[in-house]
Amino acid sequence: MEQTKKITDILKSKQFTISVELVPPRNGTDPDSLMSKIERLNGKVDFISVTKGAGGSMRGGTIPISYFAQQNHKMTALAHFVCRERTSAEIENELMDLYWFKIKNVLALRGDPPAGAKDEEWDGDYKYAYRLANQINNMNQGKYIPRKNFDKGEFREGFATDFCILVAGHPEDPIDKEVEHMKCKIESGASVIITQMIFSFDEYKNYVEGLGKAGIDLPVIAGIRPLLTYKDIESCEKFFGLKVCDELKSLLKDKTAAEARKAGIRYTVDLIKKLKGFGAPGVHLFVLNDVDLVSELIEPLEKEVQ
Repeated sequence: MEQTKKITDILKSKQFTISVELVPPRNGTDPDSLMSKIERLNGKVDFISVTKGAGGSMRGGTIPISYFAQQNHKMTALAHFVCRERTSAEIENELMDLYWFKIKNVLALRGDPPAGAKDEEWDGDYKYAYRLANQINNMNQGKYIPRKNFDKGEFREGFATDFCILVAGHPEDPIDKEVEHMKCKIESGASVIITQMIFSFDEYKNYVEGLGKAGIDLPVIAGIRPLLTYKDIESCEKFFGLKVCDELKSLLKDKTAAEARKAGIRYTVDLIKKLKGFGAPGVHLFVLNDVDLVSELIEPLEKEVQ
């Protein structure tokens, strides 16, 4: 198998990237249902990310899906990794699983609370994603957790991994708090940011400029959720607690399904064009495994992004 590409290297080699987030199917679903979709994305996107469920989501498969995407389809995979429900020892073991499978791009996340639980309820060693990023970065320096009753010192020295650490950005949060959190992530080894869902150009622009004023200049990939019905808007605002801009609301309100889909796709394509023109390094599409939608978005963009 050829050397796994790091997303930092992909960003250096391309002016603008398009990537897609994929969600493992619910446990009990035929795995081929997703693998066939990955095959259809081959050659169309620069990398994929594979989510990692937390809080009893019952969706296994992050590691094997990432592996087979790389092994069988020669696609770069970014594995989501959550720390919420893991001890540091469990984290180290699973990170080694990733490394054995040559999955070297990791999105370090805190993770969502279990369904029905409050955010402050916790079951794991780390409450913040920067501490997960720090553990990954330590492994990149050959620093491992010492074995109880065997090793002395803060770390056990070993082989240095070379994970590429990505982290989530949150344009929806107050910029002063986001700057504080992001600085912790950067000090812990983060090299690329992927934002939470944004729905307007101004959200991205204000976020990047706010980080820049604080001296943060990491590549910021814009996370985009194409909204194609008014129910999509209501769902995002209710489930994720995000604010969808009025312009998009007015475009989709009181439209037929066909009209709303057409308007939503056109809006998303125009948003991607604006982001590219502004200098964004790329967009990461949250499409809920709808690969047909990916094609509908990419085709109008082919001349602009190549």
